[in-house]
Amino acid sequence: MTPKKYAVVIANLGAPSKLDDVRPFLKQLFRDPDIFHFPFGETGQKVFSSLIATLRAPRSKKYYAAIGKGSPLHANTLAQAEKLQSFLGKQEGFTVFVAQRYWHPFVSEVVKKIRSGDFRKIILLPLYPQYSTTTTLSFINEWNRCADGLPAPIVIEHFYHIDGYLNAVVKEINKTLKRFETYPHILFSAHSIPVKLIANGDPYEIQIKECVEMVMDRLGGVHQHSICYQSKVGPVEWLSPSVESAIDSLVAQGIRHVLVCPISFVSENVETLYELDNRVKQYALDKGIHQYERARTVQDDDEFILSLKDLILEAIQ
Repeated sequence: MTPKKYAVVIANLGAPSKLDDVRPFLKQLFRDPDIFHFPFGETGQKVFSSLIATLRAPRSKKYYAAIGKGSPLHANTLAQAEKLQSFLGKQEGFTVFVAQRYWHPFVSEVVKKIRSGDFRKIILLPLYPQYSTTTTLSFINEWNRCADGLPAPIVIEHFYHIDGYLNAVVKEINKTLKRFETYPHILFSAHSIPVKLIANGDPYEIQIKECVEMVMDRLGGVHQHSICYQSKVGPVEWLSPSVESAIDSLVAQGIRHVLVCPISFVSENVETLYELDNRVKQYALDKGIHQYERARTVQDDDEFILSLKDLILEAIQ
């Protein structure tokens, strides 16, 4: 039997799979010091995260109820892991694990499994195409808090620039373009982050713009396009324009056909299935958009997952 050598940990934010999980999930999210900073140290993080989760849970439950009483994010990530495992199967000694930052399986749970194995190297692959301190670094920090004594991991920090990912995004856009009888405006939507993080050197906004330009190059530059941001949380200034402001601007320019591409997500989740497909779509139609369509996320597209396999093999050389 081939000894286990490499542990590959793919990670995402995680999400509640049933309505009863919404409040504890939100509590974990708001407790993350890489995104939210509350006064009074760790005690403040616990108290304020619990309070905010309690206040937001009823509204959030409505969102999750509207998409099937829970998020498919974990199931989607498992499907990605299964395909990645199958593609790595021809290589010796790879075991793929799934970890989630804010819900089961938590990083601590995955670390426990890896400790019981005989792994020479650990490869961390956060499933965020673009790097941000709020996502990739948050996962790395949590890993380091939990994984004392394990080998230092090899971290794949971003993959927005690789052909397999870009081609998979283009493939989904082209599928969606077939629903239009006229050229639509392509509106790329990314999850927003606080502006102060960008000022402190977070490369997320730059990588979003670079990613969009590479996608547009592959589309041949025919379509007008722009970038917006969604899912702002809290009173601080976040990246703009918001998706609603972007819709307002397009309507003011006389644009009536819009294709939305969620450029910072690789799996369907509440931000795509509810926010973009439900709330934002209705907003756009109410404002005068005639046709609003959304490209799907890349999910477990073969070319995308094969490109992740290649990144892993390069990383261990």
